[in-house]
This record gives sequence, C-alpha cells and structure tokens, in this order.
Amino acid sequence: MGCRVRRLLACVALALGSFVAACGGGSTSVVALDDDASVADAGNDAETDATVPTDAPQTPDASDAAATDAGPDAIACTPLVVDAALVDGMIVGLPSSSVVVSPPVVTPQVSVTPPANHFQKQVGVLNLSPTIADAQSVVHMLAPMGMPYAITTSPVLAIQHDMAIFFPEATASSFDATALQLLTQYVQGGGVVVMKYSEVAALKTLGGVASSTFRLEHHGVDLTAAGKALFPSLDRPEEQHIPLGGDPGVYLNTWAMDLDPAATATTVIATFDDGKAAIVEHKVGAGVVYTFGVDWRDVVLRNQLGHAIDATRGYINLFEPATDAWMLMLRDLYDARVRFGVRLHTAPAGSRGSLLLSHDLDWGASYDNAIQFMRDEAALGVNATFFVHTKYVTDSQDTAFFGPERAAQLATLLAGGGSIGSHTVAHSPVLHTFPVGDGTEAYPAYAPFNVSLAQTTGATLFGELRVSKSLIDPALAGRCAPHETLTFRAGNLEYHAASPQTMERLGYRFDSTRAVGDVLSNFPFRAMTDWPDALDTSVFEFPVTLEDQLAPRLDQRVAAALAVVAANADNGAPTTLLVHPNVLDYKENALKAIVQGLPAGVKAMGVEAFGAFWRARDAATLSFINYDDSTKTLTLTLTTPLAAEGLTIRVSPQVSSVKSPAGVTLVTGTSGNFVVLPPLAAGATLTITLGYI
Repeated sequence: MGCRVRRLLACVALALGSFVAACGGGSTSVVALDDDASVADAGNDAETDATVPTDAPQTPDASDAAATDAGPDAIACTPLVVDAALVDGMIVGLPSSSVVVSPPVVTPQVSVTPPANHFQKQVGVLNLSPTIADAQSVVHMLAPMGMPYAITTSPVLAIQHDMAIFFPEATASSFDATALQLLTQYVQGGGVVVMKYSEVAALKTLGGVASSTFRLEHHGVDLTAAGKALFPSLDRPEEQHIPLGGDPGVYLNTWAMDLDPAATATTVIATFDDGKAAIVEHKVGAGVVYTFGVDWRDVVLRNQLGHAIDATRGYINLFEPATDAWMLMLRDLYDARVRFGVRLHTAPAGSRGSLLLSHDLDWGASYDNAIQFMRDEAALGVNATFFVHTKYVTDSQDTAFFGPERAAQLATLLAGGGSIGSHTVAHSPVLHTFPVGDGTEAYPAYAPFNVSLAQTTGATLFGELRVSKSLIDPALAGRCAPHETLTFRAGNLEYHAASPQTMERLGYRFDSTRAVGDVLSNFPFRAMTDWPDALDTSVFEFPVTLEDQLAPRLDQRVAAALAVVAANADNGAPTTLLVHPNVLDYKENALKAIVQGLPAGVKAMGVEAFGAFWRARDAATLSFINYDDSTKTLTLTLTTPLAAEGLTIRVSPQVSSVKSPAGVTLVTGTSGNFVVLPPLAAGATLTITLGYI
C-alpha cells in the first residue's frame, strides 16, 4: 500500500542524522537507527519491573507520562519518531534489536546431595539405578510440592530421614545384609518408606507384597476407601480415578500386586481397573511402607512431556489433575507422617491458590481492547500478562498489524501494571512442524508466510522466538519503558518439541503454551527436552487450564470456570486463564465476574508475575529444620539465591507463633499453618524461630 506511518516509538534526540536516545533512572541508553530505521542495539540487558500500583492515575499515554515525570535527577526521555512503511505486504522500518543467542545451555540436572547437606526433615531419595538421572521423576514430584529432599545412593543415608523414597526398582545388590537390618529397624521405629515394586524378597516382605504380574493391560488407577482417607488432597472424582491412558495395543508398564498372606497389617490403597492392587500400605511397628505398582517416569515425566498416550479427559476448560495426583500423594504422606515437616507453599503470600490472567493479542483490534482489559483489571487490583503477536507480514491469515503505533499501546499496558510476552511472529497452526533454525533469523529478512492453515513457509522456531523478542523490547524501550521479554506463548497453543532449549538460549524464562489436557497438570514444572533425553531446562511451563474461544461463551460458563479454580486452589495449584481481547462486551463482563467471584484466599495476577515468584521459590533452599521439645521451638533456615517476594512456608497446625525475626507472620489454615516471609534479597539467608504447642 506504500503509505508511510509516523509514530512515537523510542527515547530520542536527533543528532547528525541519526537517532540517539537517553532514557531512564540516571543511566543512558543509545539507540542508533540505520537507513531502514531498525534498532541496532537497544542496550537493555537488565531485568526491569515495569509495573506501577494498580491505583495509579491513568493517562492517555502512560509512556509519555513516564518520560516527563521521572523526577529532577532523571535524564529526560523523549519518544522517538520512526518512519515505517507497508511495502509489498510487509511493514518495514520497525525498530529491532539483535537478540543474543547463547550457546546450548547446560542446566544442572539431578545429582547426588552431599552427605553434609542431609537433614532429618528432608525426604531422603534413594536412587537405585546406576543412572542418577532416574531420580528426575521423583524430583519433578517433590520440587513443585515444595518438599525439601536430598538424593543419595546410600540406603543407610536415605533412612536417616523421617521419610524415604526408593526409586526406581531395587535389585539384589541394592541392599546388603546390614542395610536391610537397619531398614527394618527404621520402619519399626516409625520411619516411612515409599517405593516402587521390586523383586527383592526382603523389600517385598517389608511392603507386605507376595508377588506381582508385570504389564497387564491397565488404563486407570482408582483409590479405595482406605486410599481416599489416606490422601485428603484427593477428594474429588477426577483425583480418585487417575487415567493411565493407552488402548488395547499401547499401555503403560504396571505391576499388579498380590498381598503377602503372612502380613497382618496390609491395606490396598488403590487398584487398577481390573481390581488388582496398584498401591499397597503395610504397617510395620510404628512405621509404614507404601509400594507403588506404577513407574513415576511414566505417570509424571511422560505426561509433562506431552506423551500421555491419550490419558486426558479433555483438552482444556476442565479440572484435570492426573499428573498432580501422584505429587499430592507424596505431599499428603509427608504432611501426615513427618513430625514438624516443613515445605514451601505453592501460592504466594499465604494465599490458597492463584488465578493467572493472560491475554493473547492475535489481531489489530486486540491492542485497543487490551488496554480496556488492563484498566478493568487494574480497577480490580489485579494484573495480567499480554502475549503479543508481532505480525508484520500480510498473508492468508491476516493483514500485517504490528506497526509502529503498537509501541505506545504496549507501554500503556506496562504502565498499567501488565506484563508483556511474545506470541510469535506468524501465529502458525503448524508451528510444531517448523525446522529449528540456526539463530541468525532477524527482522526484516525473516518473513514467515501462512499459505494456509496447513502450511507456513519461511518460518523457523528460532525465528518465531527471536524475532518477536527483537521487536517487542526496542518498541518498549523507545517509549521510555526498558523491557526484556521473558515469557512466551505460541499461537494456537502449538507446542514445538525443541521449544524449551531454544527458549533457554534466547533468555526466556517462562512458557505458557501447553494446554492442561496435554500435560494433565496444573502445577508449573521445569520444561524438558523431548523424550528420550528429557533433560531439565531453566524454563518453567505454566499450563493453560481455561480459555475463552470454545463454546459455550465464557460468560455462560463463569460458574464452571470458578469451580475449576476452586478445585485447583484446594490443592494449592494455580489456574491459568486465557482471554483473547478480540471483543469486549461479554468477555470483559465474564473476566470481571471470574475475578470478583474468586474463592476465598485465591489471588489473581499475571503469568509473568507468578512466574517470578515460582522461579525464586524453586531456587530457594530449606537448609535446616529442627525442633526442641524442651523449649517448644521449631527453627528453620531458608536461603534465597534469587530475590524473592511472597515466599510462604507451610508448617504443621501445632505451630502457633513466630518468635523471630520481625516481618515474618503466621497465617492459620484448616490443614496446616503458613509462615509468610518478607521480601528477601538475592543471596539472603533467613533463620526463623517458631513456637508450637
């Protein structure tokens, strides 16, 4: 169309024919525009909190307000005037930056915990495999639940903990005679062992199991009445029947157990769909042993990787805890059996649960509407993450709409309390088929084109991730809002198997692409490289539970959405809600009704805000937990490698007071109490002393 557009985009002063910007907080950033008006280097490497209080007065253009109201010592920031043109169906001349592509990142994997770092209230994880990575599935269960743990290959060290997990299956050489004798004494004295079924005779006897049948065709696990009583978190039908998936030709490995007739205190906790024992409890003296006839690598890791072999009960807009149920079992056992067990809570600031608000800006009108949604949310005291589709190529899908005018709109969203994430360049329904690319993809040479719903040409995974980020951050920096894009969601929730490691190389921290029906989980987890390697990355996945596009309309299923939020909140799990701002009207009303109708104790926030909490929580370490009955005090030490806000510790109901330090508060709950911590700096170590009755 050839029409030229001029919009205010970046902090700038005009000098010697090039644009030079000086922006923000006493520091200077230089943005040089070449003849094509693209940004060579935005000069912004720092993570920036761009939010403002939700009751801040709104201006027609909040970024202009930021530029002129920065205080007497701030360097003035004047928005940049940029020429951009729509040429042959492509918007050219947009500011862009060169996003650094790191070498393949080596994220620390599961490893043995040094003996000096073990303490009694951790869960002792005994890795019985020659490959220490086989403990990964246990870590993927314990870490989201906030349970402290230590990994060892020594049976004797594992049973120095009040609760021990043995995984995967033991062999005859796993335990010598001394270790078996100590293990029996450990359980008789009150210890708790959770283990996968094995053919080691002494372990079968200890578990009250005589034998098992391997690999019968099983498609589900059902809790018995005893199981429902044992696992109070699993109090809904969807949690008490756990699908395993499969069909007559494909199904998971299972071990259907037969009880030992000589065992006098054995109970079947769960059965397979043919009635055979799937989980067996055996009480031995003051202690107890739980034997599982499933492999957690199948029912946890496989699900999180999206290979659940059709175990899902639906794709989205439902309560689906099939993966979560296995984690919650361990959490319930820890809470019930470990005296003064302490774990990190899964929601911030003592809340019961979280609603994670998000919006996908899929077309031009969405930007205007997004500002109205932001204002609605600010008026309700909440915020959201806005995933931005940086479409600058006209194709069969839509006309190019990521023009220079979007910068001011994005800056307004930031100033109003929102956060900004990437939503790809092409928004292709076939992103999962894209080649990975080589990381050199850059605007404007990168020009993906949607030929049809089934074909996109000129596209790569690197291009979708890198180029979208290279456009968003300079646009915002140009509006005096320095920004680093950390969060990603693919268009159409199209997941690419190489996304985690590719995002990691580009500096992303959070992904919210997986639908709940893909991973059967609502809790965040570390995204992994694809099967069979399944290596952990530093990227966290936040599954999408609820959305607004499928029938019936969102305003007609507010009650159903709130029921899902309540079910997740009962487990401390977040619920991620996606609302497309393509229209206002009923979607705006529905969102307000959901936020205003949240169950007591549930707080709403953006995906990125919750992601920052979760990432800091994951890095935090409980390094010491001890109690003293003579003084009725419980002492624990927490270290936070990352700055953390809202960290909360779940403690037993007997804990009644905080003795020190100041700023730590105690919130009482129905099944446990919560210790809410003040904001903690990166590298902080906090020792907390609590009183109990």
